[in-house]
Amino acid sequence: MGQLQDMGRQVIANNEKAADIIYQRKPGGPEMIAPVMKLLVTFTELLVTSGKAGVDNAEQMKVWQTDFARLVEANNQKDYILVADILHHDLNREIEEWISK
Repeated sequence: MGQLQDMGRQVIANNEKAADIIYQRKPGGPEMIAPVMKLLVTFTELLVTSGKAGVDNAEQMKVWQTDFARLVEANNQKDYILVADILHHDLNREIEEWISK
């Protein structure tokens, strides 16, 4: 459980940093998205291996997958403000929920 919480906090911090740079339109914001997405995938794998992504949390996992798909689509469309919004408002909130259980 500690590993999931530590990873979740790290992902939230990275999401916040990327979103902040994108919101401020600083150079490098779009380049931060791929590493952030890689961490999100790693966090998802950890959810699965920890048993958190089981049947009991199927609805929460569905929301997580939907928001991740929205993130990928926004990135593909180069809508970086939407990417930042999804990271900051949606995925970080969901990570908090995952690590608080």
